[in-house]
Amino acid sequence: MKPLPALICLALMAACAPPPLYHKAGADPALAEARRTQCEVAALREVPRDIRTTYVPPRYMPAPFFDAHGHRWHGFVLLEPGRTESYDANAALRARVVDQCMAEAGFRPVRLPACPPDIPAPAPGAAQPPLGPASCARRT
Repeated sequence: MKPLPALICLALMAACAPPPLYHKAGADPALAEARRTQCEVAALREVPRDIRTTYVPPRYMPAPFFDAHGHRWHGFVLLEPGRTESYDANAALRARVVDQCMAEAGFRPVRLPACPPDIPAPAPGAAQPPLGPASCARRT
């Protein structure tokens, strides 16, 4: 499989995945969001960005060519041009630092399925309820 279609498929699947959230029974959602922001800022301070760039060389395929007189010769066809890709080498470590900071505050990361449309949305500012088998998340 080519890398670009695989990355597009992965991005589409991630867009459909339930949103990651931090849960602490009885916590105010605004408090959870404020704490998460504090943890993200602290993690960025402790584990700064390390942007790295790699060069992916072009890909060619051998192919026969014919001139106007019918003479055959071999050349190459460009399949993918060369490109550069940048990534943050510290992103995974920084995410672990955020998780650790949130855990120290009593929050734990959870992934819940999306709520069906027939379930009413919680009141704004309502405390986080305890998790159960029917728990679900709503994108806001």
